[in-house]
Amino acid sequence: MEREDIRPGALKAGDTVGVFGIADHVDREEIASGVEILESWGLKVRFARNLFRRNGRYDGTPGERISATQELIDDPSVRAMIATRGGYGAAQVVPFLDLSPLRSNPKWIVGFSDVTVLHIVLNNNGLESIHGHMLRHIGGDGEGISSLREALSGSPRELVAATDSYCRKGMAEGRLVGGNLSLIYSLQGTPYELDTDGAILFLEDVDEAAYSVDRMLQNLLLSGKLDRIAGLVVGQFTNYTDAGGIDPSLMEIVRSKLGDRDIPVMDNVSAGHEWDAHKSAPNLSLCLGRRVRLEVAGDKASLRYL
Repeated sequence: MEREDIRPGALKAGDTVGVFGIADHVDREEIASGVEILESWGLKVRFARNLFRRNGRYDGTPGERISATQELIDDPSVRAMIATRGGYGAAQVVPFLDLSPLRSNPKWIVGFSDVTVLHIVLNNNGLESIHGHMLRHIGGDGEGISSLREALSGSPRELVAATDSYCRKGMAEGRLVGGNLSLIYSLQGTPYELDTDGAILFLEDVDEAAYSVDRMLQNLLLSGKLDRIAGLVVGQFTNYTDAGGIDPSLMEIVRSKLGDRDIPVMDNVSAGHEWDAHKSAPNLSLCLGRRVRLEVAGDKASLRYL
């Protein structure tokens, strides 16, 4: 089914960005450098009321996280919302959020990892969002910071990567959806499961063993999700382990699940947890929910926004 394409406006100096936390707890000093970056762009920063509270591992009770996040969604003066961090907790909060104000007053919602839950609900309802840096780890990633600023400013960059033997040549267009594989898997069989019909599917993850990745992709295969995609984009699978070489590589598992499907496949996309874990590769921003053209040919693969 064709989705709406509700796109927030470009941010400009003087706009207000809401900082929200729907998952693990953060201390004020952990996000200080991220706040400085936003303010250096001329943006005003407003903290959600639940920030810096602690309820076990979380940034407040579920009720506190829900009400504080809803306030930012409802406030028309808040032009974008960026998460503090991931971890776990979004699935406790998202079912109780009223996202309808975003239809008449769309705003960029930014994050990745656990925030994938929120991206899925937004994108399933035709709302674009940004898979990109959160405030806890953004400092120092110059390329990732620039990429986020470009996306928020209305000019997201085209992504280009070298091809390898696991890529599949071809061209396809569709909505770019996805995010963290573990979170996509966790929503399977619920009212919030990811709609992949005709989509370009993006996947990334962290700290997963080969058998776990296989199990999650097998679920997407058996549920028909992989039958419905128009193309696949594979990002960073940070700290992937293969039991000392006993298990297949990541892309060998991916290839086995795709079978002989004639769809373009792009890998080695620099988006995911690598900067958080090792600071060895940037976390580039992706505009999820937007139509893209995926083209894989020769020695180059590209992802371009339409």
